[in-house]
Amino acid sequence: MKKLRWFDRYPKTILVAVNIIVIVVLLVITELILKFGLGLGNVVLYDSNPIYGYRPLPNQETTRFRNSRLKFNNLGLRTDEDWDENIENKILFIGNSVTYGGSYIANNELFTHLALEGLTGYLGGNAGVNGWGIENMYGLVVETEFLPARTYVTMVGKHDFYRGLTRLPGLPYWCNQPTFALKELLYHFYYLQNNKRYRRWQTYADDEFTAQVVEKAVLKLKEIDEYIRSRDYMHLIYISPSVDQLLGSEEKDSLVMKYLEKHSLEVTYLFDRIKQLNSDPEMIRSWFSSGIHLEKQGHAVWGRLIHEDLKQLQIGNAFPDKTAKQAM
Repeated sequence: MKKLRWFDRYPKTILVAVNIIVIVVLLVITELILKFGLGLGNVVLYDSNPIYGYRPLPNQETTRFRNSRLKFNNLGLRTDEDWDENIENKILFIGNSVTYGGSYIANNELFTHLALEGLTGYLGGNAGVNGWGIENMYGLVVETEFLPARTYVTMVGKHDFYRGLTRLPGLPYWCNQPTFALKELLYHFYYLQNNKRYRRWQTYADDEFTAQVVEKAVLKLKEIDEYIRSRDYMHLIYISPSVDQLLGSEEKDSLVMKYLEKHSLEVTYLFDRIKQLNSDPEMIRSWFSSGIHLEKQGHAVWGRLIHEDLKQLQIGNAFPDKTAKQAM
C-alpha cells in the first residue's frame, strides 16, 4: 500500500519516467533493426578531392542492404584482392553508380567481377563511384594519372554527359563513420529535404548551352581514351542503357550520339547488343532496380556481354596473357 501511495503522490514524475523508458527502449529497438536488419549505419567512407571529386577510401569492408558484403582493396577498388604494382594481369572498370553497383549488390555479384570469370590469372577492380560524371572519371585517370592496370573498361550512361564534375558536399555520403544507424537515416532525410531548395541546372539552360555541356563531356571521354591508348593499354567504352530504352519507350540520347560521331569516339552501345538477345519485357524489368541501376540479373547480363569482348581481346593477343608468360 505504501507503494501505491507513493505512485499516487508523484503521478507526473512516474509518467515522465515511464515515457522516457519507453522512448529509450523504442530507440534501441529501432537502432538494432536499422543496423542489423537493414544495414544502415555501416556506411562506406569516402575521401573528398578537388580533382576527381570523391571516391571510396581504401582498405574497408562493410555489410549493407540485403546483407550484401562490400569490400574495398588497398587502392579503394571494389574487389576482394589487394593489387600490387604489376599491371599486366589487371583490368580496371571505371564508371558511375551502375558500375559501382550500389550497396545492395555484393562484390561477387557485380558485372565487374562476373566479366572476368574464365579469364584465368586476371584481377578485376571496380573504380566506379556513385554519382560520378565523366569529368570525375577524367580527373582520376588523367589528372591524377591513376593507371594501375593494362586494360580498362569504362561504363557510362547518358546522364554522365550532363553532370559535369560532381563533388562530395551536398551528397548523402560519409567521410566519417556515423555513431548510430539512426543518424544515417536522419541525415538522409535532411538530404532529401535540402534537395527541395534546388533546381537542376538544365532548367536554366538553353539548347546551345546544353549542347556545349555534352560536347565537353564527350571530349573529356575522348581524352581519357587517348590517354590510356597512348601508353599501349587497352580501353573499351560502353554506354549502359536504361530500362525505358530497352522497353522501347525511350530513344538513345541524340545529342550524345551526335558528338560521339562528330569526334569519332568509338563506343559500344549495350542497347544494341541486348536487343539481339530478344528478351521479353518482364525479363528486362527484372534486370533493373530503378531506371538505370541493375539488379543481380542485370549484372549477370552485362558481365556476360563484356566477358565476350574481353575474351576476344585475349584471343587476339591484344590482351596480355599472364598464364602464357609464366609458362615461358
